[in-house]
Amino acid sequence: MMKIKKILMALAAVGVMTVSTAQAATTPSKITAFDNVLTSDVFSVTATGWSDPAFGDMGWTHKSGWGSFTAKKGQNVTVTLVATDKGIHPGTTIWYRGANDTAPDSYVVDHFYPQNANFAKMKAVTEDTGEALGNIIMKYVAHGYDLDKNTVNDALLKGKKDTVAGKFTVTFKAPYDGAYMFVVGGFNPDANITGDATAIKANHDVNVKVSIK
Repeated sequence: MMKIKKILMALAAVGVMTVSTAQAATTPSKITAFDNVLTSDVFSVTATGWSDPAFGDMGWTHKSGWGSFTAKKGQNVTVTLVATDKGIHPGTTIWYRGANDTAPDSYVVDHFYPQNANFAKMKAVTEDTGEALGNIIMKYVAHGYDLDKNTVNDALLKGKKDTVAGKFTVTFKAPYDGAYMFVVGGFNPDANITGDATAIKANHDVNVKVSIK
């Protein structure tokens, strides 16, 4: 009964935030633009940034790291994540931002995001001044998370094992020409993280590599 109550409270909290930011978009603090020169970077994320039980199991925009890249249809794209701290299980979601996405790519829909779905807002405005931005249309492409030594195997979130805990790799063929955006965060950290009040609140480094061929 307590678990159900907590879930309902978390969903209610998400509902309130959805209403309060009805048409307001937000900007990640940093979006790394990957290309054939810049192929790797270190993202600073929280242990539950990609899926937080306290937030209806959705991802937190400002507790995750963000990247972008451009690809041609049919190219093989590989995103590799390696957490520095033991006990962190990284996850990622990739979206496509095409011609119908008229807002600046520095903006995303809201302070939270779905891991396995489209992410869109029509006639979006800035959250500080209410300035019109256009339409934010982020079309879902791929997602997944590190399942090695992870106590949660969620089929919908596509956990994958590669025998290395803290590492996750997703490879896909680019379905469209143009701009892509992706997010990285932690999912279901180990007990050494959840049992440490400092570690669960702190940011953790995830080494991110993007390959486009």
